[in-house]
Amino acid sequence: MLHPRSLALVLLFASAATLTGCTAAPTPEPTVTGAPPVSTTTATPSPSASADGIPVTITCDELVSPQTMYDYNPNFGLVDNYVPAAGSKAAEIVALKGLACRWVNQSSNETIDVSVANLPHDHLESLANALVESSNAVPTYGVEGYFETNGPIGEANAFSDPFWIVASSTTFSEPGDAQPIVEAAIAGLH
Repeated sequence: MLHPRSLALVLLFASAATLTGCTAAPTPEPTVTGAPPVSTTTATPSPSASADGIPVTITCDELVSPQTMYDYNPNFGLVDNYVPAAGSKAAEIVALKGLACRWVNQSSNETIDVSVANLPHDHLESLANALVESSNAVPTYGVEGYFETNGPIGEANAFSDPFWIVASSTTFSEPGDAQPIVEAAIAGLH
């Protein structure tokens, strides 16, 4: 036979176990280590799952020609079999059946990434509207264009219906730096 105090403890633990089984476990708060990165941009909302892209069937050399890249900087060479980092806009574009390309500077290892997706008009408009609030408009791209920086990386977004073009690099410190690459990509698509 159990001592009355032991019986009370068993009942208390049994009651607590029953009650905790009926409620959802609290989600722990994420912890942050170090200082957060400084950014002058806000994240662009991801496209909805219902907005499916149309496959982009050109090659990177057709998107931005080797001559264009040579004229921009002769040290840049195309990276074969480039796979964009998870969570990047380039990865998002690939998931939308788009194309992602990377060129690397053979001397400094700096990269230029250019990605393109073929999307329905309403999807393009949604992406562009988000950038209106978080970025700077660039009228010199010849299409609806935006430029923003995220730390050392400059990123140009251009919308040439039905295409969403994203060009990013540490070599893009201002909109004009990306302009020849963006213009070449637009020309390569049309």
